[in-house]
Amino acid sequence: MAEVRIKDIDEHEIDTILAEDIDFEGHLTFKKPLMIKGKFKGEIKSASSLYIGEKAFVEATTEAGVISSKGRHKGDIQGHSRVELFSTAQVDGDITTPDFIMESGCKFNGYCNMSGGPHPGPGKHAAAPAQPQSSPASGTTSVQNHQAVQQRPSQPAPGSSLPPSPPGQPTGQQGQAGQQGQPNQQRPQGQGGGQK
Repeated sequence: MAEVRIKDIDEHEIDTILAEDIDFEGHLTFKKPLMIKGKFKGEIKSASSLYIGEKAFVEATTEAGVISSKGRHKGDIQGHSRVELFSTAQVDGDITTPDFIMESGCKFNGYCNMSGGPHPGPGKHAAAPAQPQSSPASGTTSVQNHQAVQQRPSQPAPGSSLPPSPPGQPTGQQGQAGQQGQPNQQRPQGQGGGQK
């Protein structure tokens, strides 16, 4: 598999650069491409491109046309066109964008929404699915907070041609034992625990 490489931008093509010695806090808006090489804390909104330098630290809710990062970003990101994470990038927050490029080695901790739907808002993640979900693109099954178990009932349904489960095998449908993923406990037949 080929390694992903993002095209590097020449700093001379960027109109405004917040240098390494800048420590800025507040609300930042801009109309032309901007690069942050220092520290920024607050909110960023632009239709243009934002570049985050390798030694930069941005703690913000960030919204821009293109967001390209080599540095650290803490907070949610919304890239209207694209989000790029270089191998040195580290993002702790959710990303919403139609086009997402990650180089091997970057660190991304959060949720990614590429559906074009509305962003749930800072810190408001969509609920994790409780049931396994199949991914048609990869043919894999994703299971979260759930143990996937397929079992046959101990007794076949009336009119069914399936034989009962062999002794010693898990029986019952998932969840019938009171806990998901746990087989039913069969009571021995005879005194006090048998069927009448």
